[in-house]
Amino acid sequence: MRTGELWRDGSRIALQDKPFQLLAALLERPGDLVSREELRERLWPQSVFTDFEHGLNKAVNKLRRALDDLRDEPIYVETLPRRGYRLVAAVASAPPPLSRPGDFRLVHEDRSYPLSAGVNLIGRDPDALLCLDASSVSRRHAEIVVTESGALLRDLGSKNGTFRGETRVGESVDLSDGDEIRIGTVRIRFRAATRHSTVTASS
Repeated sequence: MRTGELWRDGSRIALQDKPFQLLAALLERPGDLVSREELRERLWPQSVFTDFEHGLNKAVNKLRRALDDLRDEPIYVETLPRRGYRLVAAVASAPPPLSRPGDFRLVHEDRSYPLSAGVNLIGRDPDALLCLDASSVSRRHAEIVVTESGALLRDLGSKNGTFRGETRVGESVDLSDGDEIRIGTVRIRFRAATRHSTVTASS
């Protein structure tokens, strides 16, 4: 809806503005009648459109062609003669994409450390994902917990504290791409990949 695009099986379907606005109006009220008058006000607001009937019929026909739909045997758009149209297909909102463990990593001194699902330890412990040899860092200083919904930073009772930016971390905080994390006096960068970006070792 934000980009004004219609996709089917991974391919973009060409659809002009008026047919797309018609589809948007029907999607907002699936199963309900959307009257011709409502569509006129939405598609041609505050304008003198002398051939509204022809314009609306043309938009409906273009939408049906895009959806490969038939007027007499509709799968998507049903006509209610002289009244309006109704979307008869089942409608479901796609959930936002969940994060995957491989989407997250830490960057320190131009090295990249991929985060795994679950708990990722940071500290002087040799078994830590990111082992930091610094006097200001506790043996088990902090951890990043990766789940399907994101990444959380937790302090583990360290002496010198854990910070996200300039804010000291209490129990836990969410992390976002580009966040600076300070472990004692050591600064690292949290990176989160997206569908349209690539994680690199640069901060």
